[in-house]
Amino acid sequence: MPRLRHMSYTSQCPLTLQGASAMVPHTMAIPRPCPLYYYGGLPVKGTRRKGRLRIEGSALFFRVPKGKGGEAIDLAIPFSAMEKIVLTRDNYYGSDTCLFNLTFRDEQGKSFTIRFAPTIIIPRRRIALQQQWFAFLSQAISSPAKGAPRSQK
Repeated sequence: MPRLRHMSYTSQCPLTLQGASAMVPHTMAIPRPCPLYYYGGLPVKGTRRKGRLRIEGSALFFRVPKGKGGEAIDLAIPFSAMEKIVLTRDNYYGSDTCLFNLTFRDEQGKSFTIRFAPTIIIPRRRIALQQQWFAFLSQAISSPAKGAPRSQK
């Protein structure tokens, strides 16, 4: 009987980055960087564009290059600035589009909600990838850093 290989989109080692280790438990693995589709939410032109999502230190890096009629987006959102993340479905973009709505505050305290979807071609792997990213981000948001008070706005 052949052995099945387990494909995973997270790193196999436990969370070891200094900044992120204070945010989430050590048993939580950091999701690998992945492609994404940006669906809007920021005051820039151009929606439904390809980009890249990654975790570095204690921040989420969200990068969408300049596209046709759209401006470049290059965000570093610290976990402490994130307020909530929710999943929504939007059939306008496709039958299985699961969108992440991430609400965060900038340095001036203004609130933004960006809409995006981590993506990969194979549907079964895309669902697993999205589950891993959602679990990681929801855990990072619900576990504030030690000694860092959360905003109650």
